[in-house]
Amino acid sequence: MDSRVHLAGDAAHVHSVMGAFGLNASMMDSSNLAWKIGLCARGLAKLSALVPTYDQERRHHAQRIIRISGSYLRFVCGSETPLADFDNNDGSAQSSGVVRYEAGKDRGFLRDFFSANDQFILGVDVLTTPTPLVQRRAASRALLHLGTVFELQTLVFASPLLRLDIIHLVIFASDLRGPIRKALIRLSSELTSPHAFFQTYGARTRFSPVLVCKGLPSEVALILDVDEQLAGLKQYCKILYDDRAPDEDAHSCYEVSHARGAIVVVRPDLWIGTSCFVDDVQSLAEYFGRWLLPISRSPSRGVYTNGVAKHDGVVKGKDGTLTDPPSERSESID
Repeated sequence: MDSRVHLAGDAAHVHSVMGAFGLNASMMDSSNLAWKIGLCARGLAKLSALVPTYDQERRHHAQRIIRISGSYLRFVCGSETPLADFDNNDGSAQSSGVVRYEAGKDRGFLRDFFSANDQFILGVDVLTTPTPLVQRRAASRALLHLGTVFELQTLVFASPLLRLDIIHLVIFASDLRGPIRKALIRLSSELTSPHAFFQTYGARTRFSPVLVCKGLPSEVALILDVDEQLAGLKQYCKILYDDRAPDEDAHSCYEVSHARGAIVVVRPDLWIGTSCFVDDVQSLAEYFGRWLLPISRSPSRGVYTNGVAKHDGVVKGKDGTLTDPPSERSESID
């Protein structure tokens, strides 16, 4: 396996203490990397597609920490020492353009500095470069900021059963009626089809579908209990009942159309990977196909099987290195 050693947090970047970025960087680096290595080591994802995204997604963050903390330090110290130029491969220095301390200008610098960097300093990071895991498409204006932490996590993901390798599918389904019903019927069929992405990549062993429904539990249950065409949603989805006022409900807050709904892919590290309209579920097959490995279930033994020799759940080559396994793998079903 190339790049056997992966650096995270303070081991990966040295920067000024100004801004106290170290703890956030360490946690975000580690959470970004851990689930990727875990899936690849267990033969669940494509090594060559998944592991390189750690550098793609976190390098820019580290570089920005160095620039921001360095700029602030130079302002405080009145230093004109140039900052590193990360646009050059050799990391050579360039003029920082930092405002030196001058009477009457310090407030202007602080105002501009924190206006431009306040969200980043708070740890709200936004990926700027698309990767196989962050696809630049969205089902609403609010969800256009892909590569951010999904804010419903406190409601949906606070579970003792939460696992680091679970991918959440948050489905905005309105009231299950009206124009969106046709798309929900197709989605329900996709969840149960052995040829669709959900079953292909492991169903509930890999995904946690969350159905956000507009209505009270009794209203939603009345529909799901009698509508056989939505049986797949009832069987596989955790249901979140949204009974807030129309201008305060989840669809309004995320600007999701009640007529078309949305499916939001929330990665194991709780960052948004992509989103699509409910009637565009095929795009999810393309998205997951870039980095997940399909599995097949053996009816006779009740296990996922492919006959690949493994040691401690890791597929290894003759030289002992980790490699991308074949397209199917072996895993017991709970």
